[in-house]
Amino acid sequence: MLISVVLPVYNDAAHLADAIDRVLGQEGVDVELVLVDDGSTDGSRAIAQAAADRDDRIRFVPLPENGGVARARERGVQEATADWIWFVDSDDGWPPDAAAQLLAAAAAFPGTDVVVAGALATFESGKAPTSKEPPAGPPVPGHEAFSLFLTGRITGHLWNKLFRRELLGSIDFTPARVQSDLAMVAQAVAGARWVGFLPVTVYEYRVRSASIITTRSRRVESLELIAAAVEGAARRVDPTAIGTAEYRYFVTRYLTLSGLKDAVLGSYSPAESAQHVRRLRRRLGVRELVLLARRRDAKRLALAISAKVSLSAYRRLLAVANR
Repeated sequence: MLISVVLPVYNDAAHLADAIDRVLGQEGVDVELVLVDDGSTDGSRAIAQAAADRDDRIRFVPLPENGGVARARERGVQEATADWIWFVDSDDGWPPDAAAQLLAAAAAFPGTDVVVAGALATFESGKAPTSKEPPAGPPVPGHEAFSLFLTGRITGHLWNKLFRRELLGSIDFTPARVQSDLAMVAQAVAGARWVGFLPVTVYEYRVRSASIITTRSRRVESLELIAAAVEGAARRVDPTAIGTAEYRYFVTRYLTLSGLKDAVLGSYSPAESAQHVRRLRRRLGVRELVLLARRRDAKRLALAISAKVSLSAYRRLLAVANR
C-alpha cells in the first residue's frame, strides 16, 4: 500500500538528509515522499534537489518564497498521489515501521478517515520526556472525535496522525505562523466519518531551543486565526456546539491561556502586552475557572487563578511550568 509522506522544510540543512533517508527507509510500505522547500536560504534546497535526482520516490516542490508551514503542507497535499497522508518534520524522529502501523490501523476499520497514534516529546533542555497517548477503544464517529479534540484527549498535533487525502481536500490550511496544526486537526476530525486509534508510539517530537514552540514570537494573530478555524469546525459538527462546556474548555485552555502566555512572554512593547493582558484576563471568569476545576486540570487552573489575581505570581508560575 502506498503512503504519501509530506515533509515541509525551511532552513534545516542540518537534519534534512537524515530525515529523507528515514522516510524512504520505512519498512513494509511503498512510500512517496513529497518534499516541499518553503523558500530556504541555507543548503536545504540543494540537499532536497540532490535527493530527488537520485530517487524517483521523491516529489520535490521548491516554493519561490517562505510562506509558512501551513501553506507548504497545503502544497504537499496537492502534490501527493496516495490515498493516505502522513506529515513529518525534518528535525524529529520516527521508527522504521511507523507508516506501516498507521496504514494497518486505517485498513482495520472501513470508513476510517483519520488514525490517531501515540507520540513522545523529548526536550533538548533536558526536561523529562512526555508521552502523548491516544484515547483507548474502537473507532468513533467524527463528531465524537471532535469532542475528544476539544477536551485535549486528541491532541492538535499532525505528526502522530494519518489522514485520508480526500478528507484533507475539504479543509482550510489556516495560515497561522504558530500552532497551525491545531486548526488542521480540528477541521479534519470534524469532517471525518470515523477516527481510529493506534496505541503505539509512531513519532518522536524533538523540542529544540530554536523550535517555534519555544521562541517568543508574537502569536496573537495566529491564535485569532486558529480560534476562527476551530469555531467553524464546531459549527460544522453542530451549530450549537460552541455553547457546550467542551468548547468553552477548549477556548479557555488553548486560546485564552495560550494568549496570556504570549502576551507576557512574547515580543510586544509594554503597552501592547498590557493591552492583550487586560483583554484576556476579562475572559477568565468564574465559569472558566469552574470548567478547569471540573476537568481536574490543576496546572491550568493554577495558571488561570494566578493570572486573574496577580501578574507577578503568574509570571513566577509560568517560569516553573516551563522548566
